[in-house]
Amino acid sequence: MSAIENFEILKEGINQGKFMEMFEKFFDEDVVMIQNGAVVEGKTKNREIQDNFIKNSVIHEIKIVSFELKDSDTIIYHMIMNFEVGGHVINKNQEVHQTWNHGKVIRELYV
Repeated sequence: MSAIENFEILKEGINQGKFMEMFEKFFDEDVVMIQNGAVVEGKTKNREIQDNFIKNSVIHEIKIVSFELKDSDTIIYHMIMNFEVGGHVINKNQEVHQTWNHGKVIRELYV
């Protein structure tokens, strides 16, 4: 399957709240995720971060609202996030650049 076909499945899963299922299915063992200048390498470390976010947040909505194919392996998507951490409500509009290789996400940059 192409990157865009896999992304469509990933998007639907995220929009249904299946965050960790989609992470396990589509993220490479050597994935690199970059957010606020911090580079985290490897699925194990990134899994801990994702799992910690889910366990410590009350998620009201996380939804991918639009995306575009930059090239055959890179997708830029926009998501809205509404969640609470420690009683504080957070609303975010997030742009993410996602690079795919052999059906897996190998890099994700949060802009």
